[in-house]
Amino acid sequence: MNIDITPVLCGMIGENAYIAGAEGRRDCVVVDPGDEPEKIEQALGDRRPGAILLTHGHFDHIMAVQPLAERFCAPVYLAEADLEMLNDPGKNGYEALTGRRQAAWPPVNAVPFPDTLEVAGMTFQVLPTPGHSRGSVCLYLKDEGLLFSGDTLFRAGYGRMDLYGGDLQAMIASLRFLFALPPETRVFPGHGEETTIGAEKARYRL
Repeated sequence: MNIDITPVLCGMIGENAYIAGAEGRRDCVVVDPGDEPEKIEQALGDRRPGAILLTHGHFDHIMAVQPLAERFCAPVYLAEADLEMLNDPGKNGYEALTGRRQAAWPPVNAVPFPDTLEVAGMTFQVLPTPGHSRGSVCLYLKDEGLLFSGDTLFRAGYGRMDLYGGDLQAMIASLRFLFALPPETRVFPGHGEETTIGAEKARYRL
């Protein structure tokens, strides 16, 4: 199956949101809508998200969730371990990374991911990859060889571990797990440019 992927660069930290849909279908998913909901909605065009998928709960990946979920009546999925971060600016990194106090965080409701999620004609394997946060996941379209890696794996880098829920040993284990995927797997990270599993595995000795 051919999957159309539209990246949308958004927010103060330059986070990658992604619109992913099976070719020829109007329904799709939005992965990590970090900010600028109007920009994401413009990129959607006539497509409609059947779900919003979050790789983790940090603020720069969730700030457009509420308006998009309400606009399209789309369910929001997040790993259970990161649910506590959604509406807590102390835990989701907003206060630490912006230096601002947030008295009232816009409420976001999400449900825990199943192990496998079928939506918009696509089958996502939800791969737990803790390290950047306790509930970080990667979203894997195995048959298509596509991976949405959030802030676990970047091109020439990986997610920081000094925020709430970060864990170095967990990150090392998660990277080893990802590097066992087929090397040709295309990786769409939460920040920066697309890469492949093989290109990133070659950079490290794990």
